[in-house]
Amino acid sequence: MIDLESLLQKYPWEDRWKSLATPMDSLWEFDLPVTREEIWPHLIDTSALNHRIGMPRFDYQEKDGKLIGKTRQAGFQLEWEEVPWEWEYLKEIGNARIYKKGFGHYVRSRIILETLGESRSKVYIYFGWIPRNFFMRKLLQYAMPKLEVSFRKALSDIAEEIKHKKPKPILIPGKEFSFVPEAQWIHPEKLDKETQNLIDKGISKEAVDSVFQWIKITSDNELDRIRIKEVSRKLNLDPDEVLFLFLQGCRLGIFTLSWDIVCPHCRGVRTSLTRLSDLPSKDECEVCEIDFDTTGVNSIEVTFHLHPSIRIIEKQFYCAAEPATKQHILLTKTIPARKSYSASLLIGSGVFRLRKKGDKKYRLVDVKSSYPQTDILWLPETKEEEIKVSPKPNLVFENESDSDVTIILEERSEDQTSLRPSEIFNYQEFRDLFSEEAIATNLQLDIGIKTILFTDIVGSTKFYETEGDHGAFLQVREHFIKTNQIIQNFRGVVVKTIGDAVMASFSSPLQALKAAKEMQEWFHPENQHTPVRIRISIHTGNCLAVNLNSNIDYFGNTVNYTAKIQSVTNSGEVSFSETIFRDRDVREYLRSESIKLHKTEFPLPWADRTDFVYVWKV
Repeated sequence: MIDLESLLQKYPWEDRWKSLATPMDSLWEFDLPVTREEIWPHLIDTSALNHRIGMPRFDYQEKDGKLIGKTRQAGFQLEWEEVPWEWEYLKEIGNARIYKKGFGHYVRSRIILETLGESRSKVYIYFGWIPRNFFMRKLLQYAMPKLEVSFRKALSDIAEEIKHKKPKPILIPGKEFSFVPEAQWIHPEKLDKETQNLIDKGISKEAVDSVFQWIKITSDNELDRIRIKEVSRKLNLDPDEVLFLFLQGCRLGIFTLSWDIVCPHCRGVRTSLTRLSDLPSKDECEVCEIDFDTTGVNSIEVTFHLHPSIRIIEKQFYCAAEPATKQHILLTKTIPARKSYSASLLIGSGVFRLRKKGDKKYRLVDVKSSYPQTDILWLPETKEEEIKVSPKPNLVFENESDSDVTIILEERSEDQTSLRPSEIFNYQEFRDLFSEEAIATNLQLDIGIKTILFTDIVGSTKFYETEGDHGAFLQVREHFIKTNQIIQNFRGVVVKTIGDAVMASFSSPLQALKAAKEMQEWFHPENQHTPVRIRISIHTGNCLAVNLNSNIDYFGNTVNYTAKIQSVTNSGEVSFSETIFRDRDVREYLRSESIKLHKTEFPLPWADRTDFVYVWKV
């Protein structure tokens, strides 16, 4: 149970604000028939919550690392600096604003959650104002009770929606939906005009209709950055097909594609580029007080946007919405100089990162029920880089510095909703439709783990002598067409061709191995349709994407290793590395197909050692 007196004891007013005017404090209680786990996502989506209670639209701009907000309310022009939000998962959300123009000099708010048994919760909402003058005090005395009524209705509506699991509109192919009334449509008829063109490209009518209907009924906020995996999940569609639809839609002038540089800490977009070749080597996040390399595995997200010739998209803010846009952050708290902080965290099993704002270093927090330790001690004398504790641990932090410090606890897992360059590079449709895209010549983009496959025609010199230049050219051309077809059938991409060889990339070792099997079966001596015979090598590992002849090429030890395996590979054979052999899916496939392998030595030309590779005579 919380009352205003205890809350003000825990969060006393600073003298600098009390010296300007006597504070106005309001505390409201709301009993809800839902758990705090159920209501939490709706409370941290402060923009949607403010929209529900009738707040006006806000305009935000980032200046020198500060978020400056503007709006007009009750006939008054408001302008403020948004103080960085604080929150603790399932427990509290707090923020404040320093006004340049408005009803007060300063306002602070706090949402506090308590559990009431197994199925109910209590929400406390606090507002504290430092009014600008006598007139504004009277205005706030009139407005705050009305705001309480608005919050009560909004929270009640949310609870009802949660209880009844109110479904979102189901998009039914062939059924028409009304356009969003506030949307700025320019040429909406183009969606219907291009429908058949997309279907002719091999995209199902169901997918095209569902995506276009979703666009017609969706708000500007949701269309500001279209994320393929989110759209696929919402519409229950195949992500590959949705991506293909959007890639083709870019060529038809329905969508545009952007390369968004995201901060590795807050995951906010720092720079949005229309061409990959414009990618800088570094970027910065003034809010998180860090600079960072843009070439890391998770530094770039690929998003799509509705083409402005169809509809003008204007993102509408009803709040800074800090917690909702950073759901991987479970705790962010500013600790005053020379002060201590403690909290009982409501986190379960998992691996988390604990860091200070502005510091690139972090401590790993491994949470498992088997660990006996119950406290996370982050004290000046603490040296451990990894802390092992049981679920719902107590956090103790001591700020020994002479300035405020913001501490952050976040999930270590990467954003699973983002579409990364490493993924889109593995779509042949992207490489075909966006062949002009290239990385800046001075950059190497880390694209993580890739499975690389090389093919090479065996005995090509003799082959050219036997067939003649013209005949050999036709056969080699047919060979390239067939290998390309098989590679695409197994969701691989042709990175490049080198002479008679093909370099391909796959997202999984098993797909590469299956593609290799089908290629060797086609180019088998028993196949009289082609005299071409090939050898294939496969390896998997980290790769870099680079610019080669204005195209996206792969580079690094993994690529070099795969190419060198060709030296121990003969006609009709598929050779692959120990890493491929150890892959679980590959091992199961080899066992299920009763495939026999030959293990052979592979002397490394660039190192004083010998590896082993596995050879499969298909």
